[in-house]
Amino acid sequence: MPALTAETLELQITAAFRHWHENCFRDSQAAHPSLGVELRDLRLVAGWWLGHLLTPIALYRICIPTAVPPLPLPSGWTPGERAVQPCLALGPLLALPVPGLIGRGHLHYLPELGHFLLQPEVQGLRRYPDADAVFSAWNQVLRFRQQTRANLEKQQQCDRRAFLQRLMPIPKDSSL
Repeated sequence: MPALTAETLELQITAAFRHWHENCFRDSQAAHPSLGVELRDLRLVAGWWLGHLLTPIALYRICIPTAVPPLPLPSGWTPGERAVQPCLALGPLLALPVPGLIGRGHLHYLPELGHFLLQPEVQGLRRYPDADAVFSAWNQVLRFRQQTRANLEKQQQCDRRAFLQRLMPIPKDSSL
């Protein structure tokens, strides 16, 4: 994509996904009737535009490269081929080194944006009353993950200390 500001790209992403949703998923039973398209926390990180994209179908991590990654497109994923099947929700999984993306992302294509990756974060949105509730639920998941990682690191440090103490017991008379 050409060099853009976050504000310009945000407008392009939300317009493209509103159009896509309206054309492809307007009447879907999976769509939350009260949710629109909203993009939060869009930022440029190491050659990727990263953000959290809420649609009436799901909350996604969206990853848009600033340059074409050195990876061949899977069969059926050229822009011309995607024009024939524009309503595919999630494409094939790709493993690209994207900062902050855990695991793999689904290839996606919209004519207004080109190729990019989507990673579903929250699906089954009907239980949430509004966009803030969806983002709040996702933030709770992130806080839980961070706390779990911190607890694991603390446990590993304690395990290392116990192991080293068994190898090199500390004398009771520490004046040595």
